[in-house]
Amino acid sequence: MRTRLLSSLAALLVVAGCSGNSATASPPPDGAPPAPSQPPQATDPGPGAPDPQPKPEPAVPQILAHTLTIALDPATHTLDATDAIELSGAGVTSIDFDLNPAFQVSSVTCGRLAAEFTFKQGKIHVAFPAPSEERFTVTIAWKGVLHDPPHRDEVRFVVGEKCDGTIQAEGAFLPGSAMWYPDLPNQMARFTVVAKVPEDWEVVGQGARHEYDPKTKKATWCDPVPADRLDVVAGPYVHEELKSGRVTIRSYFFKEDVSQAEAYRKAAADWVEHWSKLLGPYPYDDFSIVENFFSTGYGMPAFTLLGQDVIRMGPRYLGEGGLGHEVLHCWWGNGVFIEGANWCEAATTYCSNYHWVEFTQGDAAARKYRRHQSVRYSMHVNDANDYPVRKFMGKVTEADNEIGYGKGSMLFHLARRRIGDKAFWAALRRVVRDRTGARASWDDFRAAMEAESGEDLSGLFRAWLDGKGAPEMTLERTGKGAKLTVKGPLKDLRVRVRTTVNGTATDDDVAVKDGVAEWALPAGTTRVEVDPDFDVFRRLAPEELPICLNRVVVAPKQVVVLPDGEAGAYAEVLARLEGWERLKGAEATPEALRGKAVFVLGGPDVNALAKRWAESGALKLAGVEVRTDGWKDDKEEVKLGQDRGLLVSFVSPDDPGQQAALFFPASAAATKPARLLLYYAWDGWLVWRDGKIAARGEFPVANRLAMEVK
Repeated sequence: MRTRLLSSLAALLVVAGCSGNSATASPPPDGAPPAPSQPPQATDPGPGAPDPQPKPEPAVPQILAHTLTIALDPATHTLDATDAIELSGAGVTSIDFDLNPAFQVSSVTCGRLAAEFTFKQGKIHVAFPAPSEERFTVTIAWKGVLHDPPHRDEVRFVVGEKCDGTIQAEGAFLPGSAMWYPDLPNQMARFTVVAKVPEDWEVVGQGARHEYDPKTKKATWCDPVPADRLDVVAGPYVHEELKSGRVTIRSYFFKEDVSQAEAYRKAAADWVEHWSKLLGPYPYDDFSIVENFFSTGYGMPAFTLLGQDVIRMGPRYLGEGGLGHEVLHCWWGNGVFIEGANWCEAATTYCSNYHWVEFTQGDAAARKYRRHQSVRYSMHVNDANDYPVRKFMGKVTEADNEIGYGKGSMLFHLARRRIGDKAFWAALRRVVRDRTGARASWDDFRAAMEAESGEDLSGLFRAWLDGKGAPEMTLERTGKGAKLTVKGPLKDLRVRVRTTVNGTATDDDVAVKDGVAEWALPAGTTRVEVDPDFDVFRRLAPEELPICLNRVVVAPKQVVVLPDGEAGAYAEVLARLEGWERLKGAEATPEALRGKAVFVLGGPDVNALAKRWAESGALKLAGVEVRTDGWKDDKEEVKLGQDRGLLVSFVSPDDPGQQAALFFPASAAATKPARLLLYYAWDGWLVWRDGKIAARGEFPVANRLAMEVK
């Protein structure tokens, strides 16, 4: 009986994809002696005999595909699922899969046979009945509760709300990071999901939707491109679609916001077409815009998950830094996947946020964008929070944003200026062509640019990715002419110099070697300006930074000065200023404010500090003059009682080393924009008229890289 059982087991294993040595041998050929009933005993081969061949090591198992069948129950927050995992690797006898430890595993089979398993501390240890064939399938069934309600851990809204996976009445969010399905570390695989959800729900997976039952809402999603993880979402959505060439653009919006869906679908179709022309064909057959019940702005393979607050921004979100950015992630990050450091936000920011401004708005807007990247970095990144771009993995703080998105994206600009547009865009298309469905690193981008241009970019990439900081430039007059000194990570570069001679400006490139460039000035030179177009991302000196509310926000010490009476109109903005010192206007003496950046809420009519500053004449600024009974700007004169609001920034009258900002609503109605003040923190001054922005401007700042020559 035992021999027959093992023989049958071996046959089943071969059929099912797992193999082992059979307990009975095939019958011998006619005339051959019968096989021995016991294996021969090992004998000493004697001196000089060759060493026996070592047994080959079992292959490291690789996942080829997941085929998941899932059912979601929002009432109990429960996931009930199976995953048929197709793998490769001959001779495998056991595997340890990762799975969220909150679940319970009910069965594991190898092919058609039950396999022994244990599930402890998030590891499913599977022992095979026999060593595997080259291709084999392991099927795992599990069930459990997934319910981490969305929450917010910070007050500046650098990132959206956090959630490690949840199934609840408002919707389901199953990110790969929640380990909600069995997986092996660092694997790329194709995913098929067959999902059953409540009748009034829709489910969205990666890739394209295929089989779909509109009555039961059971849907099959297939990912044609190998991906590094699987994200699935579901909820009470209204599904609509638009066919754009070979691509289906889908929207999954809540009923109350479905009026916005058509504009999103049309914009997404335009973005897919635009990026396909620039970078190569769109990698998927579908693209879906999915509304989320909590605040997010995520890009997944073939879909984006946008919070309801984002969706309701409407046309403001359809541009390059919003929907266009998320669509582009289907090339960078969700088409070509990340290996090592997170390069995809830098690539996406440069191609979407920056390139689109350059492409549609021209040189002046592109220059302003580049300057703003240097401004943001200079304000938010310091010695304490700085680190090399190559260590950026994701955004949690403002410093992360300026290093990974800002400084990282400007490496692409430096490389583009070095090798030229033709080679640069050809290199990006090469990466897409060669690495879609696989991982790529910063080194793959460097190799592609070098292959297309024939230039050695190792020094540029090494300096920019592995060094902290940004170039710090100083310009000075010398006996020879002019001298530029560069400190920081990039010591060898070419920088543009604009020289004005007899009223005519000429641009030339100057080579910086080991951090220094010195050159003669032509006779009749009246002005020299280095890097006038901000092509080199750099750290700016304090006097070069804009005077704005954000200067107050990033200061080491801040105080918010409240009206002397009721301050209820400022409850929302105060909730975002957690940890700031708070004073009433009457308490804000020069001594109390010394060494602190100041944010004043309420004008001279309700705030004693604003009144003291206005009466002293300290708020007579370039283009804006704040008075005790209103203000005057370059468009109008405002008196108390009007539906007008002013946000204005300036050097603190009580401490010239500190920044200050004032929000002055001329009436109770004009306090409505108060909750949005931090969204407008880059303007030098801004006026709301009848609740809408009517005027805005910046104050002039110094330029340390411009020099008048006498």
